[in-house]
Amino acid sequence: MPTSVLAEVRMSITGAMARDNAHLRIVRSSHKALRSFGPSFSWALSSNVVYYACQWGLVIVLAKLGTPADVGAYALGIAVTAPVLMFASFQQRTMVASDVREEYAFNEYITFRLASLASAMFIIWAVTVLTQTNSSSVAIILLVGTAQGMDYVSETYFGLLQRHGQLNRVSQSLILKGPLCLMSLGLAIWVTHNVLWGAVGLVIARGLVLILFDVPTAVRTCGPHRLVWSWRIQLRLLSTALPLGVIVGISGFTLNVPRYFIEYFLSKRELGIFSALASLVGAGNLVMAALASCIIVELAKAWVADDQRSFRSLFQRFLCVSTLVGTAGIVIALLAGNKVLNILFRPEYAGNAGVLARIMAAGALGYVVCVQGYTMTAARKLLPQIPALLGSAVVTGLSCWTLIPRRGLNGAAESWILGSLFLVVCNSFLLAILSHGRRSGQNTMLCTALERE
Repeated sequence: MPTSVLAEVRMSITGAMARDNAHLRIVRSSHKALRSFGPSFSWALSSNVVYYACQWGLVIVLAKLGTPADVGAYALGIAVTAPVLMFASFQQRTMVASDVREEYAFNEYITFRLASLASAMFIIWAVTVLTQTNSSSVAIILLVGTAQGMDYVSETYFGLLQRHGQLNRVSQSLILKGPLCLMSLGLAIWVTHNVLWGAVGLVIARGLVLILFDVPTAVRTCGPHRLVWSWRIQLRLLSTALPLGVIVGISGFTLNVPRYFIEYFLSKRELGIFSALASLVGAGNLVMAALASCIIVELAKAWVADDQRSFRSLFQRFLCVSTLVGTAGIVIALLAGNKVLNILFRPEYAGNAGVLARIMAAGALGYVVCVQGYTMTAARKLLPQIPALLGSAVVTGLSCWTLIPRRGLNGAAESWILGSLFLVVCNSFLLAILSHGRRSGQNTMLCTALERE
């Protein structure tokens, strides 16, 4: 029986038996958090608006100053590196932020983060060298991967600050990083007309914020830290975090499956157009990310304290916001899709309002999946998510293979919808089992696994 499952069993048993004064303090903190939800959300939302608007601005700058092929080259860098780095990230910000029992020291978390990212970059280098014949493409992919890796190191510090109630510090970092990255990439592209130098600008900007702001802020807030290597601790962390890595890795791969098939069946230009349109889903992602940064710790506290009322209330509010955001995106795409594309990008992007509407529908389903995933992760229910994610990847891949050659970019967006819909249905079923098991005082899957062991 996997160690991660045993750890989950022990966590469930411990949570059920914790009825002491510490338990009562967690319950009170959950209710207090519900009352103070607004200020934290405002901080998180404002910073995410700035940061994700700037990330979105990166695509717009590429589209305005370059060609769809340039956007495609950058998008290919993201598509190749994102699944590997997302797997190696093990969703560690969520792990650190929701570790309310402090099962691991931050020294151990940051050591694990750096080791996993170094391994991921080696894999990316090997895959890129084997699959790319153009040296410029190899360099762009590696630089994009390095820039994303620095972001993931910052995310670990964000988890620590988040757990200590310092979301304002996280917000300040994002507000600083977003415009600096946009200016660095924009200036490099404007001067050189080369995506490669734009990627260099991203690496420099993110590195400066990490070294000069994120690390010193964490030290001032939570005390000094250092790298500490212990095979026993690192292997324990790996066994605990592996399901999270698999979850985010599969999610990242599934999200990029349409892009792989577009480049294979169509062209890098079509990939650039699709990626530019898909970037508009980020307008909703920023709201979801802001809300998640406020809610994940309180969801974890409510689950540990067996405070089902607070847990359900937080989940329902999260789900309601996701539904409203997704619906708004679909309506805007249907009513003014071509105008939006013409204003934001170039005329060659307009005329794809139908593709945009389908992409926004897939994004709306993705927001719901986001809520479901964060909720199950806060409850430390990780392994049951993996089969559903694998099924979604298979559905998306088969749909792309069938639809993209026949329907082009419309088929790519429709494949995204089908994969997301499959995942929403599966996650709803898992959450129903989770809720029923909690109410009855047991989890059938975990109890069965324990009996077998």
